[in-house]
Amino acid sequence: MEFTPEHRAKAKAAREAAIAASQHYKRNWLDSDLWESLAKAKGVRLPVWSKAPTPSNLSKWHKRLDTEPFKSVYGCLPRRLIQLNPHTPLRAFVGHMLERTA
Repeated sequence: MEFTPEHRAKAKAAREAAIAASQHYKRNWLDSDLWESLAKAKGVRLPVWSKAPTPSNLSKWHKRLDTEPFKSVYGCLPRRLIQLNPHTPLRAFVGHMLERTA
């Protein structure tokens, strides 16, 4: 498949939109070094800072790291947790899960 100028323009627009959408996430977490060491100890790789949390990937990470039901740990379902924390990237949620299970 040949990339035409239209394909390149569409790809560039998509990249710029993804970057703009991820700019509202907080990135300066004091616990980020701790999360990296906990992830390394568990043998997992943390998501990138710009990755948006979704209910399905929160559930997937929770099942991977914890045995208790999600609602009993966080007091709500993943969709509600994301609504309550709109500036929190997936990496921070996973970091908090790692802290809890350490």
